Amino acid sequence: MTLLSKRLMPGGQIRKGIIIIIMSNVIVVIGPGSIGQAIARRVSAGKHVLLAGLRQVNADAAAEVLNNAGFEVGPATVDVSSRELVHALVQTATALGDVIGVIHAAGVSPSQLRRKQSFRSICTAPR
Repeated sequence: MTLLSKRLMPGGQIRKGIIIIIMSNVIVVIGPGSIGQAIARRVSAGKHVLLAGLRQVNADAAAEVLNNAGFEVGPATVDVSSRELVHALVQTATALGDVIGVIHAAGVSPSQLRRKQSFRSICTAPR
């Protein structure tokens, strides 16, 4: 699957040997889990979704689900703790079109808390 998705004019019209390309509005969703997918479904109609996760297999699986539901989706990998990988994600997203939204849904599910951590200890942690 390629990340660079380009749409032709209606019917794929070619004028004077030039293919006219329309760039998409892009929504970047970091975190391909159920919360990220639910948010993407809600806000991404008519837009290209760049779905990024720490593991490529998770991003691919979530992208397939959203593609099957009729969304225009491309998977990517990113580790948000790496400046270089975040920069690469930005480059990929801007190559697809105008980025109009970024959703960071990675690690937000209560089921992802470590066993010995409580929700209260996370909320009251010093900043």
